[in-house]
Amino acid sequence: MSYLKVTLIDVGWGDSILIEASDKNGSRPRFALIDANDSEHNNYLPSWTFLRKHFGSRENEFDTRKPFFDFIMLSHDHADHGSGLMRVMKKYGTNKFWYSKSRIRRGSVLPDLIAYVNNGRVQISHQAIDNGINIGKLGDIDMDVMWPQPDQIDPNPNNNSIVLSLKVHNTTFLLTGDAEGRVWDQIASDIPDNISFLKVPHHGSENGTIYHRGTPWVDRLDDIQPPTHLGISCHPNFPGRYKFPNTNVLKRFDERPYPCYRTDMHYHITFTADFSGVRVKYSHE
Repeated sequence: MSYLKVTLIDVGWGDSILIEASDKNGSRPRFALIDANDSEHNNYLPSWTFLRKHFGSRENEFDTRKPFFDFIMLSHDHADHGSGLMRVMKKYGTNKFWYSKSRIRRGSVLPDLIAYVNNGRVQISHQAIDNGINIGKLGDIDMDVMWPQPDQIDPNPNNNSIVLSLKVHNTTFLLTGDAEGRVWDQIASDIPDNISFLKVPHHGSENGTIYHRGTPWVDRLDDIQPPTHLGISCHPNFPGRYKFPNTNVLKRFDERPYPCYRTDMHYHITFTADFSGVRVKYSHE
């Protein structure tokens, strides 16, 4: 039975997304990871802790010998999305490391990750991807990159975010990184009619949804039935960080019928699509 599971891991601040897909030709499910916000400096390891417990509880289903992941992806070059990826790659391994092109700047995490996968003892295939590249399938799941465009590098790393479409049966999940309004003004019309889950861009910030007083991706979802499930990776009271999600953004959601789930309220959130439809499971309210 073909299925897709996407889990928003509650990392407090940033993103970490586990993807699981069926593979009728394989002996176990296929796995991928997008982003991980862990910091060994202050022993803050939410992504690592979740993965260790999650896979440990399923050790009777499959082993985790390297390379375990089909791919690991850095959605864009920000530390709250990439600081934990090297630790995961060292432990589990991956067949491919994907990322978006970025201008290297102070605080960049991408150079260290590329140096690691290029290490002669590691040798992980890596590539900057964009919507001109066919990245194939994950098990039974069709994948498509909606953004960025080829050879495009925005000064704002958020707008280099990889927007990834995952399709199973007749439903699509959309993972958005931190892509801001300028991006959605260009690609909102490309959101497919069969979308059933969208990760709210940039943790529910205003600039991830509102653009020139409009709401491009929200307006596109208004044309789609049944209402799309929304998921927000956010913790508005995380120390020293922005207070996302933005109240103006939440007000826009409240005016519409979208089921909306938040990691600060629901903890780890798993969206599952299979032949029976879409289901949502979360750790607590």
